[in-house]
Amino acid sequence: MLTETFNSIATAARTVLKSWRSMLLIAIVYAAFLGALYSFIAVREASVAQVVATFALAIAAPLLFFILQGMIMGSIAAGDDTSVGLLIKRAFSNFWKLLLISLPLIALAVLVAYLLAKAQARLGTSLTETATEIPRRLAAGAREPARPIDWKAAMVSTVRYLTFGLFLPLAAIHLWLAAAGDGLGHALKKIGSLLARAFSPRSVLVYVLGFVVFAIAPYFLLFRATPSKHAWLELILFVARMAVVFALTLFGWVITVKTLALLSKDPPPRLPANEAA
Repeated sequence: MLTETFNSIATAARTVLKSWRSMLLIAIVYAAFLGALYSFIAVREASVAQVVATFALAIAAPLLFFILQGMIMGSIAAGDDTSVGLLIKRAFSNFWKLLLISLPLIALAVLVAYLLAKAQARLGTSLTETATEIPRRLAAGAREPARPIDWKAAMVSTVRYLTFGLFLPLAAIHLWLAAAGDGLGHALKKIGSLLARAFSPRSVLVYVLGFVVFAIAPYFLLFRATPSKHAWLELILFVARMAVVFALTLFGWVITVKTLALLSKDPPPRLPANEAA
């Protein structure tokens, strides 16, 4: 299993690097999505224009997200010879499929978030460290006295991270691939087998390896301080760090999705005759 998995990852990486025109267009859309997301967070609701801009960005960000995913699915379906026009056409044709098939997952995510918030309030748990405090403490090298483990907070955090970091994204990828490749109706009919394939050992292994590249490594690079006595050098290091984060998140995600697409085409293993009997 490991050999086949790593071979699939290498094949997916070579395919992605060959399709540089597709990746350039995907990178542009990804940059637009990040810009919309950042602007939505940064804009303050102080005037009518800013309120309108906030609502516009609140609509634009999810639209760009699903267009981006539709473009990625379209590039996977088309293979290496993907023209820009065909990629854009496939992106908009896949947009509605991906959006509709994601609605149950979005509803489930909202429900889980609500239940976890209620459970955390009822159990009286609180996260002792925010997401940004961990890399700050690692960078500062501060050693603090060991604290007793809050098992209730650990349980709630584990369920949260597994749900939003593993289960829902992995299920979404396989549903998107099926909807973009075989149609929305086929994906809905085969949703049980698709979810079973999504959480197979090979699929989980590929996603976890990809998660290290497109999530964990960029996370630490993003919050890792690069102190310097020279302002220009610090600015250059910051820009270089942001460029590496951008490349890791984009290429890591695309290669992960491409690898899962390759593995999903493999026929299920056959049982030996004595085991089948």
